[in-house]
Amino acid sequence: MRYGIFSDVHSNIEAFGAAVRWFSRKNIDRYIFLGDIIGYGANPCEAISLLKELNPIRIAGNHDWACVGKFDLNLLNSYAREAVIWTQNKLKESDRIFLKLSSLVYEDKDFVCVHGSLYEPYRFSYVLNYDSAYLSFSASDKGICFMGHSHRAGVYVLKEDKLDYMMPTEVFLEGNARYIFNAGSVGQPRDGDSRGCVCIYDSERKMVIFHRFEYNIKRAADKILNAGLPPILAQRLYLGK
Repeated sequence: MRYGIFSDVHSNIEAFGAAVRWFSRKNIDRYIFLGDIIGYGANPCEAISLLKELNPIRIAGNHDWACVGKFDLNLLNSYAREAVIWTQNKLKESDRIFLKLSSLVYEDKDFVCVHGSLYEPYRFSYVLNYDSAYLSFSASDKGICFMGHSHRAGVYVLKEDKLDYMMPTEVFLEGNARYIFNAGSVGQPRDGDSRGCVCIYDSERKMVIFHRFEYNIKRAADKILNAGLPPILAQRLYLGK
């Protein structure tokens, strides 16, 4: 199977469209979405509509659940909270139902998917260091975990009780190692690279491929400004942080 894996679109339809166009040329058998289709950006309904077309395995993000009353708004920063309130006023009832039906965790025989940490996933904690990575490894016996949330693409590798962190473009999976893959962000990267990021997991070849792609940042940023959303949400698209 070839899985197209992506996360954190955040209502950025320009980036999402570019990601889907790239995936369409890669013989994807099934898509996996790791959460946060909405929030921050100016095209929530359009992003949800395109996500529905892909019919992916679908994980709930904190912004997704905040928009439908399943996650406390007060746990978000002020910019995120303002964007969620703006988004709530744009959603259709069918979109709300769609978001409510997202799952916190998905388990396959070979891998597990979550938005933030696997340890107490309903808290949507970040995995940004070795301590938080160990917590997620301890919460599952799967060899592979795919997550998003931090908007930072990278891989934690646990092998022979040694934990390492990498930012590769390709990873060939070893049978005696365990992995946490962060797919990065389609619509709002925060790892210093303004390009969007997606992954392909090829279960037959036992490899994961990261791909960065260009998109029309100016158009996405201008929409945010024209919508009256916080300017920082537009500015950070150019910076990738």
